[in-house]
Amino acid sequence: MFRYLRSVAKAISFWMLTCSGALAGIFYECDMNTKVSNGWVSPKVGLIFDDAGKITVIDGAILTFIGAPISARGRKTGDTYRVTWTIANATDAKGEVVPTFSYVARLNTSTQAISVVAKPVGFPQRFSAKGKCIPRTKAPKGFEFVK
Repeated sequence: MFRYLRSVAKAISFWMLTCSGALAGIFYECDMNTKVSNGWVSPKVGLIFDDAGKITVIDGAILTFIGAPISARGRKTGDTYRVTWTIANATDAKGEVVPTFSYVARLNTSTQAISVVAKPVGFPQRFSAKGKCIPRTKAPKGFEFVK
């Protein structure tokens, strides 16, 4: 649990740094209803949208395999964003290499509902979860920025 709280703190710190100055941005802190707490879809997902149109994603899988938030691509249709990103050369719990994991998230900005699907490219498995997001334009109350 501490690791996920630390992940959210890192994401909010990253969001505060990227959104300072001319860019306002919005951070969506999403709690996912996952069937497996340590699976390919994390219980916490963070989506950062800046005013320049850049989208950044952070979750437990990204922090485990990459160590920092990554850029994502997005397309908006009505109130829904379709956000995609990939994690390449990850290893599973058994240490076996998975060439690429492809992620698709659908975020409805009016209801704050989100669904995430993770799929290993070239394999039939799919991992998915649905959840709710909290949009943040300011750091949460009581949050301390640590350098």
